[in-house]
Order: sequence, then structure tokens, then C-alpha cells
Amino acid sequence: MNLFSKTIVGLDIGTSSVKLVELKKVNDRWKLMAMGVTDIPRESLDTKNPDQQRLVVADTIKKTYEKSGIKIKKVATALLGESIIIRYVKMPFMTEEELRKTISKEAEQHIPLSMDQVVLDFQILGESQEDGQRKIDVLLVASKNDLVDQHISTLKAAGLTPTIIDVDAFALQNIYEINRLESNEETVALINVGATWTTINILEGIFTRFTRDIPVAGNDFTKEIQKEFNLKFSEAEELKKVHGAISIEEEEFTLSSVSQKDDRVLRMSDVMTPILNKLLGEIRRSFDYYETQSRKKTVERVILCGGSAKLKNLNRFLAGKLGVPVEHFGVFRNIEMSKNIDVEQQSDKELYLGVCLGLALRQLES
Repeated sequence: MNLFSKTIVGLDIGTSSVKLVELKKVNDRWKLMAMGVTDIPRESLDTKNPDQQRLVVADTIKKTYEKSGIKIKKVATALLGESIIIRYVKMPFMTEEELRKTISKEAEQHIPLSMDQVVLDFQILGESQEDGQRKIDVLLVASKNDLVDQHISTLKAAGLTPTIIDVDAFALQNIYEINRLESNEETVALINVGATWTTINILEGIFTRFTRDIPVAGNDFTKEIQKEFNLKFSEAEELKKVHGAISIEEEEFTLSSVSQKDDRVLRMSDVMTPILNKLLGEIRRSFDYYETQSRKKTVERVILCGGSAKLKNLNRFLAGKLGVPVEHFGVFRNIEMSKNIDVEQQSDKELYLGVCLGLALRQLES
């Protein structure tokens, strides 16, 4: 049973870092009480021993808690995209109560695993008509039992109790809902560019209609820089963060204006271009698929977040190629800051914290 609390902790365990935030509901507003971000040691990603990986991640979680000063050990967290199966399906019309009784049988047609192998959940998105028949649009979410067990094991090794296990894409939707400027039916793509995965969640208004995880993300850029300059991965990552930039066609944003002295900027742009084009191609493919399934609706705006979204000119490049506005996600727009929050740190980490904040926004109802 989920227990309600006015103070909620969101924990985002990524493939390169652990993010932690504590939110408190003050009247009708949310207040950020504390936060912490800690990189996961690279060696934990390279080891083939999954038990060793989990121990390193658990230790990183403990360090993040220590740095943040957060004491609450009950957390809302999420599984990585590769651990999740998501399906959008139409089913014969029935009430939520009726669907709950029959969901396992219905899901068997859409989930490529036995129902006794997965943890299954669903959400009714709305109603529709198909061939004169009344239907319900249903979101199915499933994850293998052993992957959920491993995730819980990592949390317990860090001394934590999971109260909610969510999905990254839907956590982003939570934070988007409280920060969007207008309440309308605009079709928006939330794109979270992480270290290993790029997650796309397309919303019509506040309802998710398409979700996909793309295995092209920040580490792919870093690996190309690593090879080009013969660096350690950590050195290439730091070089990307400090000097990485994408060349775009608009004259005022050419790389010559970024740096006239350091040819590393130009070399990095060149070696990142194939990865960038691959990412662009996958985003376009996702948009095209959504548009063929959505009664001629099109994506009207893109909102970028994730640590790798900080790559200079990425938003301008995507805007030019996709032909729609692309903006960075202002995840703190409607969140008040506690006095002990370091404003400079908060600003620097804003793009990293979308999933984490969205998890913390999960109201825990009894």
C-alpha cells in the first residue's frame, strides 16, 4: 500500500549518475528542500559482474544522500527504459474495474512474455470509436520480475524502501504538467537525452500517446571524442562538457564564433556529426510513426532535458532539422526553492533533474 506524505523523495538512478531531490508540498505549491547529484564510477559500468555493479550503485546512492542531507528513506524511483515494455492498445469498452479483473488475459496479446514473468500495470487513456465499436485506449506497462527484484535489491542495499517504481518517460510527464505555461491540447515531444538512452514521450495535452527509448545518447558522443583525442573516457566526457559544440548552418551560431583559438571544438563537432545524425534519424522515425497512428496530428514543439541536452547548439540543430521550436526544459519554473539550495548548483543541474523531480511529484495516496 502506498502511504501519503507531504514530503516526498525522488531518486533517479541513471547509467552515469544518481540524482536525488526532496520536495515538500506547501499549501498549493511545491518547494525544493534538498538535492544531490553524484556520478557513478565508470568502472562499475565496465565490469561484467552485475552484483558488483549493484554494490557500486548502492554506494553511490549512499554518498548522494550524505551530500544532500536528506534523511527520508522512502523513495519514488524508476526503472531504466531497457527494462520496460510499453504498449498502446485499443480494447473493447469496459470500466476500469472490469479491466483490472481481465487485464492479464488482455495483455497476453500484446506483451511478448508470460504474465507470470512480469509485473504489469495499466492506465486508461480515453475512449475512441473503431468500425462503429466503442473502444478504450489503454497504456500497458510491464517489466520482468527479475529486473524489478534486482532494482529493489539495489535500493535495499542502500538502506532505502521503494514506495513507487515508475517509468522515466512518465516521470517527465509529471514535471511537465506543473511547469507548462498554457493548458491546451498542443502536441509536445519531451526528449530526455541521457548518458545511454534517449527517451521520447509524445503528449497530446497532458496525455501520453507515444513512448520510445532510443539507444543513442551522450556516451556515444563521448566515445567518439575519446577515440579522436586518445583520451580516457572521463577526460573525453569533461572535454565534451567544457568545449563540445555542434556546428549549425545559421551564421550567427557557427563554430567560428564559439572558439577561434581551439581546433578541438571543430574536431569534436566533426566526430560527433555521425552520432548526431543517427539520433536525428531516430527522432524523425519516432515522429513519423506517431503521426501515422494519431489521426494526422503532428508534433508542434520539442522540449529537451537530460544531462546530454546541455551539448551546445543541440536545441538549435534539432529545431532547424525538425522544423519545430525546440527549447530546454525549465523544470523549476513553478517550484519554489528552499533557502539552503545553492542557486548556482540548481541552475547547473536543472536539465539533469527532470525525471528525479517528476518522481518526487508522485503523490502517494493511501
